[in-house]
Amino acid sequence: MKQIELFGKTIDARDYLCSSNKDKVEKGNASLRLYVKITDVCMASCKFCANECSKDYGKIDFKKLEYVVRYLDNNKYLSGISITGGEPMTNPNTLNSLINLLFEINPNMDICISTNGMNIREFEHFDNINRVEAIHISRHHYDDEKNNEIFGSTMAKAKDIMYLQDKLDDKKIININTMIMKSGINCLEEIKKNLDFVGELGVYKNGFVSLMKNNNYSKENFINYNSIFDNLDENFFTGNHFYSEKYCECIDGVYLTSNHKIVEYYARMIKECDCPYVRQLVYTSSNHVTLGFNGQKIY
Repeated sequence: MKQIELFGKTIDARDYLCSSNKDKVEKGNASLRLYVKITDVCMASCKFCANECSKDYGKIDFKKLEYVVRYLDNNKYLSGISITGGEPMTNPNTLNSLINLLFEINPNMDICISTNGMNIREFEHFDNINRVEAIHISRHHYDDEKNNEIFGSTMAKAKDIMYLQDKLDDKKIININTMIMKSGINCLEEIKKNLDFVGELGVYKNGFVSLMKNNNYSKENFINYNSIFDNLDENFFTGNHFYSEKYCECIDGVYLTSNHKIVEYYARMIKECDCPYVRQLVYTSSNHVTLGFNGQKIY
């Protein structure tokens, strides 16, 4: 870790890269990703939600956020921005304005959006949607009804994702993110069905994430992703296995679907949340900068 100055305070920050050797640390720059929680409002009621205890319903102060982003960008501390919530598409106009502002600050900004698919067709009207790095759509089952059951709400259907994919210029912007859990996608055959489904959507990437053990439901339904991805068949071509000290690990590769389409996949698991240094910054919907989610307020 490395000590850096942020908003007049000295903090310990991550200064290493993920390594293919779990016993080795590769040094890098002390740059941090900024997560912008544009809102904490969300119509879903996921039983594994890690955000349920932080329901601040504030309104983003664009002037303060602009100062924060320029400060981090000018000081070379910003590796990219992820826009999240709650659900950022509860107000598409606000999200569109935010993306426009970020590209005004830095035309080459790495911007990702995390959404559960609410109002997904509205993305086609965004001014700069084809410039973002990724739209991460949470979709936890290949079956529409089962997906609604997991979310506890009516979510975007497969046809809605296909509609947006058809409208985008860059066909690799959409990523599908899927939780691995006992009550949903829970074994290799289900992983393959999900990848086949994603291929039929015309989407090129599907991520799989083990639950964070943040509540009893998550603890009871937790599956270590290695129990699945250590036993892949001939349809999978594994790429890399990365480690971030003892805190998380991930793998990636490609999969050949049953209809002979190529889908990139990755799998990730957070193993330890109690980290002695900062791994990311968060701009909250109540307009504060914190050291990680639910972390110390520094500005």
